[in-house]
Amino acid sequence: MRLIVKMPSVPSFVPSGRWVPAIAGAFMIAVAAAVPTAQAQTGAEGVFAVTYLDVAPNALGQGIDLLKKYREAGRHEAANLEFTVLQETHRPNRFVIVEGWKDQGAFEAHDKGAAKAAFQDALKPIRNSPPDRHMLQAFANSPARAEPASGALYLVEHIDFMGNDPAVAANAQPLIKGLAESSRKEDGAVRYEIYRQPPPRINHYEVVAAWKDAKAFDAHETAAHTLQFRAATVMGGRVARANLYDQRLYKVL
Repeated sequence: MRLIVKMPSVPSFVPSGRWVPAIAGAFMIAVAAAVPTAQAQTGAEGVFAVTYLDVAPNALGQGIDLLKKYREAGRHEAANLEFTVLQETHRPNRFVIVEGWKDQGAFEAHDKGAAKAAFQDALKPIRNSPPDRHMLQAFANSPARAEPASGALYLVEHIDFMGNDPAVAANAQPLIKGLAESSRKEDGAVRYEIYRQPPPRINHYEVVAAWKDAKAFDAHETAAHTLQFRAATVMGGRVARANLYDQRLYKVL
């Protein structure tokens, strides 16, 4: 499969006063230590994005046609790794765009291009709210990806660990990687990718996964590695999630 990055924000917990520079500096040093250099945003790595959007229910057909046209244009652009459009199963007027680009330059060329501008102009009159784009880096991903499967059941999930403590982010990393590795080995798994937002928001992840059918997805939900991950990230624990039930199911458009 072919294959998203939200720009960093300032930590919200930093206090005011003369200690701000020292505390902020210590935080950024700790974050840098928690993130391997190879995963830092250098502009020469893959750039990925997940964009949530919706259209008015009475404009569903128009929205689908618009998204398909945008998808085909994106797939034919230079250095595109993925351009997949998903439609939510229970609320069909809501969609997700999963896109990937070879590097920062390719992403910016697309983002400032004519196809993106035309899509946004046509979408604006029929959307219910502005699109919500999450910019991401590869984190726990498979080098080989299957093409979008028309009958597959897709899941897109945001995982948000509590707080800005670098220790929490560091403790979460092996849990995230273990979940991805075990999930990819399931019978019926089509893909299981986990992306992470760039520093300093390294406690935010995005899951893009697919199974061949609903039965295979149900098996994932009750698998030992899934239950262990949820138990290890329960609220109040050492690595606590803020959004345990933030799952949405989709089909390929």
